[in-house]
Amino acid sequence: MRVALSRGAAEEVSSVRVRRLLEIELPDGAALAAEPVGPLGDRVANVWVDRPTAARLEIQVRLEGRAVVRRQIAVSGLTSDVAARLVAIAASELILAEMRRARAPRRPPPPRRPTPDEVELASRDLDALSVSAGPYAAVVSGGPHVLGGAGLTLGLRRLRLTESLFARLLATPSGGETLRWLEGGFSGDYRFWLAASWRLSIGAAASVASVRLPAAASVDGIAGERDTWSARAGLGLGVETRLGGPVWLGLTLDPGVVLRPAPYEAEGGAAGAVEGVWLGVGLSLATERRSSPPR
Repeated sequence: MRVALSRGAAEEVSSVRVRRLLEIELPDGAALAAEPVGPLGDRVANVWVDRPTAARLEIQVRLEGRAVVRRQIAVSGLTSDVAARLVAIAASELILAEMRRARAPRRPPPPRRPTPDEVELASRDLDALSVSAGPYAAVVSGGPHVLGGAGLTLGLRRLRLTESLFARLLATPSGGETLRWLEGGFSGDYRFWLAASWRLSIGAAASVASVRLPAAASVDGIAGERDTWSARAGLGLGVETRLGGPVWLGLTLDPGVVLRPAPYEAEGGAAGAVEGVWLGVGLSLATERRSSPPR
């Protein structure tokens, strides 16, 4: 430790007396340097005693690498010896307090929280359960050509690949040949994010359907039969936009083909079949729940 007094402070207290009293007050292991100046070091304390006013002395203490701490004492009416003792006590208390602070373990800084963009990017690879529903329409090249209805889809996304189970109930509009198409199927698609609120999907789907033709005279060559089954397969192309939070609005296009034709004969004797190319268009409102939000 190095001690120095200003000219004004030296007129109030004896430098020799202050140094002697500091040696007594300091704990074991602390050494007082012979000179007030010298080489820098990690464990060096500098004490400066000043006299800002005639009635007060100011003690300044600085440990290497730390800010300066100060304390003032009133010396008006005190003898030089008493003032020197008060200076030594104040300086030793400041030094000990700074040494305790220097030894105290530093609290680690709080972990950096991810930015909203980082959270969004990480959430794309999280497992998620999704539910969607909405209107659906299809055009078939053979048989009753236009179908309309609604569908429900339950999906599980893992690493941006979504496996889904879906069900749809479709029927022809009023008038003309009537058809009811009730299908259940499986689909898989992969999503590509264009932005935080826009994504594309591409995949494939296959389904099996219960087909009813209530106005037919025969189905599958069986007179009086109204029910049969069919199947279809195709691609799935979609675009989605986020409406807010976990809610997405999607538009899908399903080009495909009817795998099992459903032949029938109308009441007037005209033959037909539900077959050929299938082109479906769907609008959906979806919500998804992630397995665990990123932190």
